[in-house]
Amino acid sequence: MHIVNKAKDLLKKFQSGNLSLSDFKELVSTVNDSSDQELEDVFFEEWNKFDTYPSLSQEKIDSLYCHLHKKMKISPFYKITRHWGQIAASILFLFASGLTILYYIQHQELQTLAEQDVIVRSGDSGTSQVTLPDGTLVRLNANSSLTYQQNFGQDNRKVKLSGEGYFEVKKNTEKKFIVNTGYIDVTVLGTKFNLYAYEDKDIIEMALVEGHVNVSTSQPPYQTICVKPNEKVTYNKYDNKLNIEKTTTKIETAWLNKELVFREEKLENVFQCLSRKFRVKFSIDSSVSVDDVYTGAFDDEKIEDILEVLKIHYGFNYTVKDGKINIRMNK
Repeated sequence: MHIVNKAKDLLKKFQSGNLSLSDFKELVSTVNDSSDQELEDVFFEEWNKFDTYPSLSQEKIDSLYCHLHKKMKISPFYKITRHWGQIAASILFLFASGLTILYYIQHQELQTLAEQDVIVRSGDSGTSQVTLPDGTLVRLNANSSLTYQQNFGQDNRKVKLSGEGYFEVKKNTEKKFIVNTGYIDVTVLGTKFNLYAYEDKDIIEMALVEGHVNVSTSQPPYQTICVKPNEKVTYNKYDNKLNIEKTTTKIETAWLNKELVFREEKLENVFQCLSRKFRVKFSIDSSVSVDDVYTGAFDDEKIEDILEVLKIHYGFNYTVKDGKINIRMNK
């Protein structure tokens, strides 16, 4: 009696359209574990409830039984009475509909899975590399992340960058490759470019190495600039404007060769970067203007050589003792 009640409850859910994937599996299991005698009354009752649905033609019923006979080796369909034919047709109808529901549920689950994000993050130091499903190669600088959907490349090639990344985009004339930063979109077919887009920085910068790209603002005032090789576009978050200028791309891509690169960086942040890279501590005198900005690249691995360049540029002096560096202005 428990099985009968269970089957009734599940069939009621099916009739109301509230049958979930787990409910459907339970219904299949219940039917498989039950005898004909146990289910006879249940399916008679369900058959009567489905009188609003168009009945199966005799030709369709015959075809279904032929198929069942071949697969399950049951008695020939012409020996089955009309009485049982109606019940079997009802069961077939229920499970044909149930399979449609199962397919729909599974399709929805697959669709949800496909739309989930894949996030690739680099660490606090060093770089990371990822090859996207379309063959595009992306190298991420420190403290950067690249986000794209599981179904990347099927309908579109869209990614989101936070931080800095160097892109070698696989060419596909049918599907444009779009990088979103929240402020600008970089649209390409196949090319190489460097994109600098840290969330805590005031500027976003795209430097083109080869190919052609379009750079567009994603908020007013809307602008679009077509960029050629050895040009870079800078976006200022304060005035929402794009500016284009010539460049050798040497400074913009210096980090790919493990060089230290700074773009309009406050001197205070430059010292913080050096502190993290060389594991030293800085003591900076109040006479040093740490709000001054610096732009440049260093390929030397010795901190003393780097400090010598900064010393000439800003006119300060420094001493090194026991892993601590004291910075003060010359008198």
